[in-house]
Amino acid sequence: MKRVILAGFLVFGALFSQAQNEKYQNTMTELTQVLQTTFDSSLMPTINKMERVANAETKEWLPQYWVAFGLINETHKLTNGDEKDVLLDKAETYLNKAAELSPKNAEIEILKANYSSARLVVDPMGRWQKYGAMFEQHLGEAAKLQPENPRIDYLKATNVYYTPENFGGGKAKAKPLFESSLKKYEAFKSPSAYSPNWGKVESEYFLSQY
Repeated sequence: MKRVILAGFLVFGALFSQAQNEKYQNTMTELTQVLQTTFDSSLMPTINKMERVANAETKEWLPQYWVAFGLINETHKLTNGDEKDVLLDKAETYLNKAAELSPKNAEIEILKANYSSARLVVDPMGRWQKYGAMFEQHLGEAAKLQPENPRIDYLKATNVYYTPENFGGGKAKAKPLFESSLKKYEAFKSPSAYSPNWGKVESEYFLSQY
């Protein structure tokens, strides 16, 4: 009788765990889709939902990553530097949590580069030396870990695109990098429906401007 009861508990536990996992996957897929495809309206409602997932799933690196991703992208919609820095301070906290949970992760290194770029934009003249170096460092680390990742070339391209020609940048130099990123996107396979997959639409948009 005890064995029957124990077996019943094990089956119930397995079914409960499966249901919880499916709920997590469905929620993550829904939220990351919004975070990666929303460009004109505020991401804060979705970021807040993802933050609740991150606070509940403390052993998963992806919710931490996506909160940081959303906050970084939200800064692009702001004009006040202090307000940008407030969001980036919070993004840094979640980025560090993601890195602790998943060391030597190319996607996290890429997002750290994106974060560095967002910090630099707040005060280019005062921050280029520190955050410009961090940008290159993190992309270099990502390239060692996963050289075929298309987001590496995408971030390089946007950096060159917005750098003045007299400082070694410009649209012409950025174009081959955008083209390279798109070529890599064709071969790149995301591990899951809620893994990072951003940058392709953005690369296509930039190339459409030529």
